[in-house]
Amino acid sequence: MVSRVFRGTGILLLCGLSAFFILLCSWLPKGGIYPYVSKKIWGPGLLWCAGAKLRVSGLENIRGLSNAVLIANHQSLFDIPSITAALPIPVYFIAKKELKKIPIFGWGMASIGMVFVDRNNRDAAMKSMKKASKQIAKGKFILTFPEGTRSKDGEIQTFKKGSFHLAKNGPLRLIPIAISGSRDILPPGGKLQSGLVKVHIGAPITEETVGEKSIAELSKLAHLKIAEMVSQLEGEKEHREARDSVTH
Repeated sequence: MVSRVFRGTGILLLCGLSAFFILLCSWLPKGGIYPYVSKKIWGPGLLWCAGAKLRVSGLENIRGLSNAVLIANHQSLFDIPSITAALPIPVYFIAKKELKKIPIFGWGMASIGMVFVDRNNRDAAMKSMKKASKQIAKGKFILTFPEGTRSKDGEIQTFKKGSFHLAKNGPLRLIPIAISGSRDILPPGGKLQSGLVKVHIGAPITEETVGEKSIAELSKLAHLKIAEMVSQLEGEKEHREARDSVTH
């Protein structure tokens, strides 16, 4: 109990201080200090506070790329810090507009160009997607969760269309990302606990493929790729647990 309180306090302090210094230095070019803070301090720091370890694979699929729409399954509040810590590039993301109103945290996000979406207003949401596509074309990697919200049971939900409209605006390449284990760190409505988070970066869905396929076809293709990668990661977990049960 005491350990969870200390870890939770550490997470809140780290988020607040990171946002404060990002906001303070937002006048600097190229995102200010956000690329460094997110990659070296915020993401790894949150995982450390939670007692979580991170295992990353598939980095060869993103090295050398200048921009992309990143799409991932959504299990936990720890998905974003896990992916931020895993990737060798600064990750920006699309967030619900309500987050923008949070003092310091929301202001910090807005100051570095995070894109906020009104999920209850289709026209406003489409404008936000066009804004995001322009940022990606200029050299950003923007993370989206096509499920729209965290999975309640761990199963990958149906993908919504927004991420694929975003990619079609370019057309822009899509990079599928699978994450496993973050749900164990902080399940919906559950308590913080230690564990292993695994992130795998899949092969890109090229601009040519994005341009050729319909929104429905892209959604189906991306869902299939991410589901296959998650299944592989979960299979590794089951194999490890079975091995540990034998050795013990």
